[in-house]
Amino acid sequence: AMIVIVRWVLWAAPLGVFALILSVCARSGLGMLSALGVYVLVECLLYLSVTVMMLPLAVGFGGERWRRFALALVPAQAVAISTQSSLASLPAMLESADRRLGYPKQVAALVLPMAVSLFRLTSPVQYMTSAAFIAWAYGVDLSTAQLLAGALLAVVISLGSVGLPGQVTFIATNLPVAQAMGLPLSPLGLMLAVDTIPDALATLGNVTGDLTATSVVARQSRRDTA
Repeated sequence: AMIVIVRWVLWAAPLGVFALILSVCARSGLGMLSALGVYVLVECLLYLSVTVMMLPLAVGFGGERWRRFALALVPAQAVAISTQSSLASLPAMLESADRRLGYPKQVAALVLPMAVSLFRLTSPVQYMTSAAFIAWAYGVDLSTAQLLAGALLAVVISLGSVGLPGQVTFIATNLPVAQAMGLPLSPLGLMLAVDTIPDALATLGNVTGDLTATSVVARQSRRDTA
């Protein structure tokens, strides 16, 4: 039922995006589009960097061969990009862990659902990037205390957020971080309008991180039983 509702939201999202972009351009001019383009580009680069960094971690701490691990990730990553949901990617991750990577079933059955619930690696990155963009757009100089408060809150919120598309949870998760850092909240609606592509790459990073964590636990499990 939740997946059906999420599909309705995703079908309706383009109309909302068009309305938000049109109204903002009418008020602020086309210059706002270039600023949003910078925001989207920075987010995408950060999420791709997080995804790539998982490979050496899987090799170094999970004992994987990078080519084998990278190929095994592809089905789950394809689901992640298409659905923008870690929760929807869970069955594909379980299949990759079992059939393609050969992890013990009890390890994958424990680690992956827990990782989907708690280990959203890119979520704190998203919250802090969004807050930094608002500060940059409004010319606000952030103090060390504000950055630390935002970072700590971002980690806490990421542990309690759900693995659904960002359009569903964007405001609820980003608003507390921006508010705690004393930043204006009005830009969040506009940032939501351009979050589709970054959110797909964020989910890609989360799914890659979940399987990387599973590789580390699986290796340790083999050592303990040897």
